[in-house]
Amino acid sequence: MKAKNARNKGNRYEIHLESIFRDQVDTNTRRTSASGAGLNKNDLRIPSKNWEIEAKNAQTVSLIKDWEQSRRQTTSGNKTALAIRNPKKPEFEETLIVISLGDFIEFLNSSGCAGEVTAKLDPNMKWKLQRLINDTKEVMKEIGKTGLE
Repeated sequence: MKAKNARNKGNRYEIHLESIFRDQVDTNTRRTSASGAGLNKNDLRIPSKNWEIEAKNAQTVSLIKDWEQSRRQTTSGNKTALAIRNPKKPEFEETLIVISLGDFIEFLNSSGCAGEVTAKLDPNMKWKLQRLINDTKEVMKEIGKTGLE
């Protein structure tokens, strides 16, 4: 593949990812102009989350080499992620994200994860859960009155 075509392929992928992150995470997500040059090296920045993303749209995945590049290029104080297009799928159908174990654990322990589960529940299920909570409180009051604690 010629260098210009490879550059265009990479630009298409960056634009695709920028659109997704802008719509679903942070409207201030931006592609880094002239990424690889100057101080800003990774391809995308999500400012509100302090994340930088290196995007790879290649037929051959060089995971360790690409991960090391992403880590090396990350600005101090930001976290890094590597976005890799699955080369076995049509373009933009599947993207894989690589992050460090520490960042993944921090993500899992963040307060935002737990609240999302209940927000997606069916309204009928939310009502049943609320009834369960209320009934449990009533039972606990009764136990307290009878001294069975």
